[in-house]
Amino acid sequence: MNIIESFKQALSSLRANKLRSVLTMIGIIMGVFSVITIVAIGNATQSYVDSEFAKIGANILIVSYKTSSLNTNDMLKSDDLKAISKSVKEIKNVGTDINRSGTIRLDNKTRNASINGISSQYKDIVPVEMAQGRMINEIDNSTRSNVVVIDEEFAKANFGNQDPIGQKLKVTLGSGSTLRLRVVGVTKIEETPFGGMIDNESRPVRLTIPMTTLQSYHPDSDQFNYIYVSVDEKDKTVLKKIADKITKTLESKHGNKDKYSIQFYSDFQDGLNTVLNVISSVLLVIAVITLIVGGIGIVNILLVSVTERIREIGVRKALGARKRDIVVQFITESIILTGISGVIGIIMGILGGFIISSLVKIPPVLNIQVIVLAFLGSIALGLLFGVYPAKRAADLDPIESLRYE
Repeated sequence: MNIIESFKQALSSLRANKLRSVLTMIGIIMGVFSVITIVAIGNATQSYVDSEFAKIGANILIVSYKTSSLNTNDMLKSDDLKAISKSVKEIKNVGTDINRSGTIRLDNKTRNASINGISSQYKDIVPVEMAQGRMINEIDNSTRSNVVVIDEEFAKANFGNQDPIGQKLKVTLGSGSTLRLRVVGVTKIEETPFGGMIDNESRPVRLTIPMTTLQSYHPDSDQFNYIYVSVDEKDKTVLKKIADKITKTLESKHGNKDKYSIQFYSDFQDGLNTVLNVISSVLLVIAVITLIVGGIGIVNILLVSVTERIREIGVRKALGARKRDIVVQFITESIILTGISGVIGIIMGILGGFIISSLVKIPPVLNIQVIVLAFLGSIALGLLFGVYPAKRAADLDPIESLRYE
């Protein structure tokens, strides 16, 4: 019997037991669906993380504290920015920011606000795309200007078609001080994961103002948790030497030891990618287990099919069918089941990846190699799990089979 005949007989047998065939396929479909979806979402998330980190760059150093045992003299302050910039020649920009909470009142509505005071060079270290106007600059900081940069979403919601540049905002800080700020810039809104699922009204309004302006209303604002440093180097060996120079500068200025920690921005990316890879690997293992369970289901169904078709097998053998013909037929049935399941699972996985990506606002990333491997894997499962039932059917004695009731 040739392959085409075996294929036709296998299809005929599967059509005769449609419900059983469909139920058998579900395990493989879900396994392939899980593999494709998990890989698609994992790749999309990793691509998003890499692109976000690439916007800032790998050559950023973050100065913070190594210990919580600090006194007032150990705290990072404004003059540390100048000291670092002056002592370490490799530095391109050095900046910091401070954050305070408050409220903003507009059109008889009050909303929570997150007020971010930035230093002059902060914008050069953490670039922001502007929709209108400009970002806070050195003149704003040197003159302690009452100016503010808002985001595009807030501008559209509150000013509509009016030009937001030049509009006045009344902001009340947590300390009770009131600021009247003039809008000088509007930042573009970027799609962020799960951004569309959060009610905009419940989010604090993000306001960016000169750091010196915020410090004049908050006397305790001259102490920072972080200082951000950018350099032109990307080589980690060189970055470590620069980090050592910064540490020595701070320790010399503050007269202390082992109080400061310097991390590379790229380390955060590596750490996050490692976590994402671990999560994806665990989910992938679960998906593979689902595939194996589906394969075991195919073995069980084919064994039941062998039992039900003992007389048919006996008749075929009596008419001259060889063991090989019986094996080919049952393995073909198994491969057809897993092959169709694989195709359905791939289609569902691709659709699932696109749907989830659209919900969490991450561009989908499809891996053609994984899709091909998933299909070939489902075929391989059919071959692997079809061997035992096929061999058992082929080993049946034709005389005993014909006597079977």
